[in-house]
Amino acid sequence: MKINLLVVCLYMSSILTAQIQKGALFLGGDLQIYSYNTTSTSPNQFTSKNSGTSFSPSIGWVIKENMVVGGSLLLSFSNSEQEPTFYQNKGNRIGAGIFIRKYIPLGKSFYLFGNAALNGQSVYSKYIYVQQPSYYTENGYAINAVLIPGVAYQVKKCLFLELALNNLLSLGYERKNTDDHNSNGNIYKSVSNNYSLYSSFGNGVPLQVGLRWMIAKK
Repeated sequence: MKINLLVVCLYMSSILTAQIQKGALFLGGDLQIYSYNTTSTSPNQFTSKNSGTSFSPSIGWVIKENMVVGGSLLLSFSNSEQEPTFYQNKGNRIGAGIFIRKYIPLGKSFYLFGNAALNGQSVYSKYIYVQQPSYYTENGYAINAVLIPGVAYQVKKCLFLELALNNLLSLGYERKNTDDHNSNGNIYKSVSNNYSLYSSFGNGVPLQVGLRWMIAKK
């Protein structure tokens, strides 16, 4: 009798736990804006000014209960300057990605989730040494696979507030073509290929806050 009562309680609990229903439209996005300065006195004193913006809107569909598949645009722009050497760097990364996301209901409107994504981006940077004068440019592309776990809270019926551990694990490949224009007017070309395996765990505070909308199918 006690065993039967336990089974009934577990069954009722699974029914009462909110589920993300199949057919819902998934909308979201992440925005990051940063600006900071650093000063070094060894061996020569200089000040580095850095700023940037990244934005990644996403759309997807709940293909089955608590599972989302979709795509994202990936846009990022950066700028840095170093004084008194008058070094400047401007760059951007533009691309897209596909993702699959699984939610696990915890009850009380809380969910655990895991997000796996495959991304591809074009890469461009221009480095200028004003005093030389000389500069070089980098053009290429980057491909990476990332894993992002997190916790979501259902604020309203269609609105979720998320806290994620950004890029817990990232595996990537990057290829760049470099054109180096020196002060004598000569151009030197080179190609680089880089492979990377990276984890944000233990590197500062790699937490990311985001909002997601789940619009149920009518």
